[in-house]
Amino acid sequence: MVHSPLILISSGRIMGDLSMQRRQSELYGACLSLAGGMGALYTQGGTAELSQRFDGLLLAGGGDPHPALYGQKRGSVPLSIDPVRDAEEQALFAAFEARHKPILGICRGVQMLNVCCGGTLYQHIEEHMDGCHSVTCTADLAALIGGSPMVNSYHHQAVDRAAPGFRVAARAADNTIEALWHRTKPILGVQWHPERMVPPLCEDAHGENHLALFGWLIQHC
Repeated sequence: MVHSPLILISSGRIMGDLSMQRRQSELYGACLSLAGGMGALYTQGGTAELSQRFDGLLLAGGGDPHPALYGQKRGSVPLSIDPVRDAEEQALFAAFEARHKPILGICRGVQMLNVCCGGTLYQHIEEHMDGCHSVTCTADLAALIGGSPMVNSYHHQAVDRAAPGFRVAARAADNTIEALWHRTKPILGVQWHPERMVPPLCEDAHGENHLALFGWLIQHC
């Protein structure tokens, strides 16, 4: 029987009429399935036990990490902050990283990877909140998705100073950091949403297919 790696997917929180509820795009699970794995949504639980039972971690997109995580105060631009999710993802990252299990960060996820390891963020940047643009990738990332792929762009924050241990793996034309790759550990983060660039599931950027990023996560399990 072929083993399908089981990936834990972090989740956002929304207040329902009667209780707090969890939310995340089903595209994450669909892409992991296409890549040969299975995804399960994090709702709560002991992070140490979860990191033992699951083969990898996907830190998914969502709101903004609190500036206190990288030593700043909130600026004038409104932020979408959930301190509970921040704390959950910090604990998840620490548990999976301690077991040397692979971690993929997407949009908010790459920002959390960076701040968890001591990097900083720009609290607000312009002209990255909607649409598509090209990025220039390093050779190893280019081997997965090409040297100058088009990517979608749904963020108003971005990596400022990359954390120790990480190297920049992609930049936009305006020099914004678009991907980070750990130098020695199986940890990769991208600022765009690759789950929305996997035909036939979703095709934000025509002609692009970023399933290989999910394949990278599965292959390192």
